Amino acid sequence: MVPIETQADAFRERALALAAELELDPSAWYLRVLDETRSAREPPDLGALVRAYWELQRVTGRADLREDWRRLADALWDTDTASVPQG
Repeated sequence: MVPIETQADAFRERALALAAELELDPSAWYLRVLDETRSAREPPDLGALVRAYWELQRVTGRADLREDWRRLADALWDTDTASVPQG
């Protein structure tokens, strides 16, 4: 399995393409963040990816998108808990 970090750009591109195809509001914060990080050639924000895929799944009802946002949320949770000081 390929680590989520190496797939993040592909997830971002797919989310932005699907959002445009479904005519989601491009001024939504999560789409703006994804577009801005793409323009700046920065890694995508995982929180914005989770929200984008959640919204795409909500609008379409597609099970594959639900699996994607859950996988992205798990990756976000792992990075958040890794940065929490222990002790």
